[in-house]
Amino acid sequence: MTLPSWTLLAQSVLSGVFAGALYGLLGLGLGLSWGLLRTINLAHFGFAFLSAYLCWQLSVVGRIDPLLTLVLISPLMFALGAGLHGLTERFKLTPFNSLLLTFGCLGILESLMQAVWTADPRKLESHYAALKFRLGPLYLPVPELLTLALAIATSFGAWALLRHTDLGKALRASAEDAPVAAAFGVNQRRNGFLLAGTCAALAGVAGVCRCTPGSAWCSPP
Repeated sequence: MTLPSWTLLAQSVLSGVFAGALYGLLGLGLGLSWGLLRTINLAHFGFAFLSAYLCWQLSVVGRIDPLLTLVLISPLMFALGAGLHGLTERFKLTPFNSLLLTFGCLGILESLMQAVWTADPRKLESHYAALKFRLGPLYLPVPELLTLALAIATSFGAWALLRHTDLGKALRASAEDAPVAAAFGVNQRRNGFLLAGTCAALAGVAGVCRCTPGSAWCSPP
């Protein structure tokens, strides 16, 4: 039996790291939503795919650099996430009911995307899609490196915010014991909107990263 070369194995490991960075970036907002808001937000995936399609549309039609589309997409996703959180707040939904609500929202988003962009996959080409760094016998694609850098930066940023800032401590206190946190003056309503919007914005970043490399496809969820 012939074993694969070490170069092939190392390149495969790198590909796994890059793919894990993308999924980690996608899961970061989802994990914060469940861990701190107790909301099972299935619409989070719809936000990511919608962001990918918007990135494709702005890049192909508007001739905007794919990464620069984040300037428009992130605030939009923030507003959608905060609005969805407003619904869960308005009706005082339990975690299970939030799952049903966000599943319905996911279906609406999926139907909207298929109506606008159809179900055909679309490929985004950018001027840096084919750029690669060479590290010995290994190749490091620039788009995947950017995704890895964003995933690491946002993960450490979220950790630092939750660990070392008053807002992070307030969010953790509310998740641990909401009545006691409210008694100490924590504005849970404001913090909830900020966190929900931030989680949706992170989904937007993941969607843009998914659509940015030349090898990635924007396709329906």
